[in-house]
Amino acid sequence: PPSSEAPQPAAPCGAPAALLVHRVVTRRTDNFESPRLGRRAPPTANGARGSGLNGLRNIGNTCFMNSVIQCLSNTRPLLEYLLKQTYLSETNTTNSSMKGALIKAFAKMIEELWTGEGQVINTSAFKGQIQHFAPRFMGYSQQDAQEFLRYLLEGLHEDVNRVEHRPSTVLPDIDDSLSDNQKAEESWRRYLRIDNSSVLDVFVGQLKSTLKCTVCGHCSVTFDPFWDLSLPIPSRTGQLRLHQCLEHFTREEVLDGDEKPTCAKCQTRRKCTKSFSIQKFPKTLVIHLKRFSPMERFRGKLSCTVEFPLTGLDLSAYAANPANRGRGCTYNLYGVANHSGTTYSGHYTAYCRHPYTHEWHEYNDSRVSSIASRSIVSSEAYVLFYELSGHTSHL
Repeated sequence: PPSSEAPQPAAPCGAPAALLVHRVVTRRTDNFESPRLGRRAPPTANGARGSGLNGLRNIGNTCFMNSVIQCLSNTRPLLEYLLKQTYLSETNTTNSSMKGALIKAFAKMIEELWTGEGQVINTSAFKGQIQHFAPRFMGYSQQDAQEFLRYLLEGLHEDVNRVEHRPSTVLPDIDDSLSDNQKAEESWRRYLRIDNSSVLDVFVGQLKSTLKCTVCGHCSVTFDPFWDLSLPIPSRTGQLRLHQCLEHFTREEVLDGDEKPTCAKCQTRRKCTKSFSIQKFPKTLVIHLKRFSPMERFRGKLSCTVEFPLTGLDLSAYAANPANRGRGCTYNLYGVANHSGTTYSGHYTAYCRHPYTHEWHEYNDSRVSSIASRSIVSSEAYVLFYELSGHTSHL
């Protein structure tokens, strides 16, 4: 969904918006140390630290970008990684297309967001770098926040990828006699041979895809990394629960007719079933609610309310490995991206839960204001950010 607003450099864009919310674990009401080089941040009027409460200038249809930046700014492990400048020793100047320029520009902007309070930060320098990495973001046209998030995380990952020389050896197919868990571990090792970074450590999980032949019963499994889960919304109107979207995503799908795959055992095309489950749960789970379908644009935006929990999202029912069920599968919300408006005209904002004070704020371009947690669930929720329960900083 694009954003649509008049270029109002210092003012919040004037249409609907994508919001994100951020949650953390400890509550403090006294003045305490900032992660930024250990210096103390200025207290707000109520005594809690006020860093991170600066707005972002809208430089022309950039509310989609501003909302994502504010959400990532309140993602504690990424925030501390940048403010402690750990990325400087991990910058990949060998095979990164940006040679570290993107993450440096992003880190500088995050540092400005966490210096003082009540300021409006200009994003022009950062925008220059992200559009160099992904030319689709050149100019000031309307863009999709979730798509921007994907490109940004990919670029940040590339800039600090620990793999500076990609292996030239082509590995054989994974031994089919291995157990599913062994196949998953080997798939993950192979993935890390090419992609391995502190950004990946925070956001990436592993998905299991199972293809079952309806004739011979043979099961073929593959394992793929994911940065987010794009969930279908199985209702156009009304109200439904997030678990209904997850169940729709993981349910068995029949592949028949033109979609029939080739069964490895039968050696011919067969009617099969396909299903997804989560093999490796990421530390930060990003859930994208598919309110806009490229194939169904004429049908417009799905505006039904998807109810989602702020705490205790239990995903054990969707775990591929039964041994994982009940442990390491519970998440707490820390971000919600909302989009208001239509498929072709809208506005993005961000709701973020402060990583240290636990207070919720709304970021509407240059404006930052408090918001109650009861206002978070709405029909405009577009992207949800969850952190693994009991997991604070990872870096």
